[in-house]
Amino acid sequence: MIKENVRKEICLLLILSIVASLTFSQTIYATTANAAVYTQKNIEKQSLRLAAEQKTDDLTANQDQTSVDNPSEEPSVMDQTNLPGISHELPTLNTEHLHLIAGGIPYELQVLNASNVSYELSKESPSIIDLSKETAHSVVITPITAGNTILIVNAIGSDGTQTVLTCEITVSELSLAEESVNLYLNDQNPNIDIAIQGIDLDTMYYETGKDWQDQCIRDAMNTDVQCMIRTGNSKIADAWFRDGSIHIKGIAKGITNARLTIYGVSFSIRIQVHHYTLNKYVINTYKGSSVKSLKLKGTQGHKVTWISGNKNVASVSKTGIVTINGIGTTKITAKVNGRKVICIVSVSSPTAYRVVKDAREISKKKNIQYSQNMRMSQNYYDCSSLVYRCYRPYGIRFGYTHPTWAPTAAEEGFWCKKSGHCIAEGALEILNCKLVPGDTIYYSFNGDNGRYMNIDHTAIFSGYAYDDSIGYYGTVIEASSSSNTVTERMYYSSDNIKLIGRPSKK
Repeated sequence: MIKENVRKEICLLLILSIVASLTFSQTIYATTANAAVYTQKNIEKQSLRLAAEQKTDDLTANQDQTSVDNPSEEPSVMDQTNLPGISHELPTLNTEHLHLIAGGIPYELQVLNASNVSYELSKESPSIIDLSKETAHSVVITPITAGNTILIVNAIGSDGTQTVLTCEITVSELSLAEESVNLYLNDQNPNIDIAIQGIDLDTMYYETGKDWQDQCIRDAMNTDVQCMIRTGNSKIADAWFRDGSIHIKGIAKGITNARLTIYGVSFSIRIQVHHYTLNKYVINTYKGSSVKSLKLKGTQGHKVTWISGNKNVASVSKTGIVTINGIGTTKITAKVNGRKVICIVSVSSPTAYRVVKDAREISKKKNIQYSQNMRMSQNYYDCSSLVYRCYRPYGIRFGYTHPTWAPTAAEEGFWCKKSGHCIAEGALEILNCKLVPGDTIYYSFNGDNGRYMNIDHTAIFSGYAYDDSIGYYGTVIEASSSSNTVTERMYYSSDNIKLIGRPSKK
């Protein structure tokens, strides 16, 4: 028994020596290693327990062993799970840097591995955010106004260790460069980009370390349900996020709104789409015809200035009255509010004007067929006989003397060139305004055929036209083998066009 007591005393002295040599700290910070840290209070408690055990005899030791077996009693030193060498997870935050938007959606900051927590804001900027629903596991942060602050989190771990955690918070004040826009459909591109101000587009907002850790707000606006945009009337305008801005496109005249939300911050943009419209966008007429009246709508009282591109063809008064002066094509321009609206005025000779009228009437008949063998018979045409038979009643025979047969397309083109009736060797763009109704167009589709300029097809330019969806264009009337009739189609400026003639210049 004496030897046993001596052995216990020696063991106790060794344990007390080790305990006395250790230094403890009651507080650790989030930046330290994750090894277990023990408070002075825990060590003192263990020392007292060891001292009490030394005073007991065998019987008392047996009773103590029974006490150890009892779950209601405190465990012995060797049973403690917080001994040196055994690691424990320290309290942590799910993010240490947070970007929010003033007035936007709140953010719930998560505290992990903590049993008790208190929260404190930096004294420099305590009022830029509001804290609510504080628990040992999370706190709701509501962004109020722009600024920077630090949230200090005092967290107690499961072993009683205190850890100080910090989260740097930046709050941005989001705004738009414009909240009311005017778009003009008369512009080449009736679009506008509205800049989003006050935020760093290449920074992650409302980051959680999960969904947004690799996606900045510039990209998030295109995919996140928290970033939405729509227009009240999509028939007037459309809007969408594009590269960190708001892109708005005008579609039709009217007024609507674009409503958008970016992380809980809502805006409304007033959109007014203007459209200055003319009562006539093209005038196909002939020399000596009566004056024409142009009117511009949608000006809302703005001053309109009228200008003629070529007064020798057509002049215009201050009130939009157009006077026809000579053969050719020009643009009458209405200038208003820094924008231009044009009317193409194309003037033919009276003969060419009638030729186009006759050719168009033929194209509208239902019993017309294409045939080269019967090209001079009633209701049958090929390309060159159509041109010849439309011009022949007005004394223009393309230098051809055969009483009952029409020249080929190449022969008609040759006559235009040699007689001074050629206006171009090659295609003309429609907006160059060089063509007039009645001009004859000569094509080469099949390469070398041994004829003049390899011409194998011809058509009559029938005039200018306009459509809101495609703008200005021209049309031709031709006898077509592919459609087996006489038809009117759109004019295309192509390399197949070898020559353009004007059989009637007076």
